[in-house]
Amino acid sequence: MRKKTGRRSAAELAAEFFDIPGEAAGASRVTITGCSRVQIENHRGIAEYGRERICVRCGRMTVRITGSCLELRAMNSDDLLITGMICAVAYEA
Repeated sequence: MRKKTGRRSAAELAAEFFDIPGEAAGASRVTITGCSRVQIENHRGIAEYGRERICVRCGRMTVRITGSCLELRAMNSDDLLITGMICAVAYEA
């Protein structure tokens, strides 16, 4: 029986088939450390920025970080680091 794949890319399907990490196929990796730090690898840019909410584009989804005193501490073309008092991290399609 065949699984439904939705709208996944060929690279994502190949990564799953060959059992390699999704990051190799361009998928984003979100690392949360405690309640004060979120690192996102393979991002696609900032969609919204404020002291209480930061939204980051990650391919087909957006990662929404909410909290207080949020700050974009570091960012380059691949990775970014958000610090502050993190209350929630949500994924939106």
